[in-house]
Amino acid sequence: MKWLLYVLVGIFFTSTNAQPSTASLGLLIPDQKKFIATTEFLDAAINSINSFNSLIKKENYRNKITAFNNPTSSDMGFNLENEIQTALKPLLAKAKNTNTTKFTQVVSGLVNAQSKMPVTKTAVAITNPVFTTLISLVGNLTIQEKKLTTEDFDSFIVATSKYFIQYEKLNQANNLFDQNIERITNKLKDLQFDMKEYMLDIITILYKNIQRTQLKNSNTEELFLKYLDEDKLEEIFSVETIEESFHYPTDGIKTAKDIAYNLQKIFNEYQKAYTDNYQQIRFILLESRTLGKNINTKQVDTSLKELEDLYSDSKNSDVLSLRLTTLFERLKTLAATEQLLEPKK
Repeated sequence: MKWLLYVLVGIFFTSTNAQPSTASLGLLIPDQKKFIATTEFLDAAINSINSFNSLIKKENYRNKITAFNNPTSSDMGFNLENEIQTALKPLLAKAKNTNTTKFTQVVSGLVNAQSKMPVTKTAVAITNPVFTTLISLVGNLTIQEKKLTTEDFDSFIVATSKYFIQYEKLNQANNLFDQNIERITNKLKDLQFDMKEYMLDIITILYKNIQRTQLKNSNTEELFLKYLDEDKLEEIFSVETIEESFHYPTDGIKTAKDIAYNLQKIFNEYQKAYTDNYQQIRFILLESRTLGKNINTKQVDTSLKELEDLYSDSKNSDVLSLRLTTLFERLKTLAATEQLLEPKK
């Protein structure tokens, strides 16, 4: 029986000295799983945030709603210049001391000058200055021409102001939309900063010889590829490199949850901003149908259809490209690692 005892002792020493992984590494397996799940989560988070940034910069829908503010466009069912010139005719018919041809040319130039401006956020705020200048011109005309009365002037204001009011409503809706998008963009930047800080936490734990300051100028994609992709983790988790001091941060899973839920919250705000703007613009277009018998209702219907298509395409593509489902599936996997037994000390 001695030989059996020697064999058993030999097996014992062989098994305990051959590979440290079965002893020390076995205790750290739960932490390894947390790091692996975290990097998979970060991969999805980077993709989602990058997609979100691309969505915010989309131009099709925003160009369309801004183009409605072009005073020479007929997308709202009327042409502002035509309506102004029509309202001017009764006044100019009474004018005897004014070059009416030149006057109409000045008014036309006033309106058309704005249509040559690039379509930008500032370009949508043009209606009030045009209206103010126009009222000043017609007011001076009324003073200079004896046959023109205040009733003529008031009639002109009533005839034209309803169209300017529509542009002002558009202006307010679009300005609010721009403000909302800017606020969302700033929140997304803050979230990107938080995610990068989280990545730096993970990296500096995994790579003990790297200082945080060395990584500050790298973007999240660079950091992930250089330090956190699958091949890098396999190298780090090899038997030769594992140390007992290699532990997952206590707030790591909570931070991941905060990132995911904040991204979902910001995306909900983004969708609400688009939906609110779409409903506001749609209401303004519908309201334009009731402005008078000269309204081109077929054009209004066409504009409504174009707006609806752009909004629907935008909404559907946003949800698909953001891949939030994938992000939360990976968060769920990461959260499940909390259930793993912690190593006994």
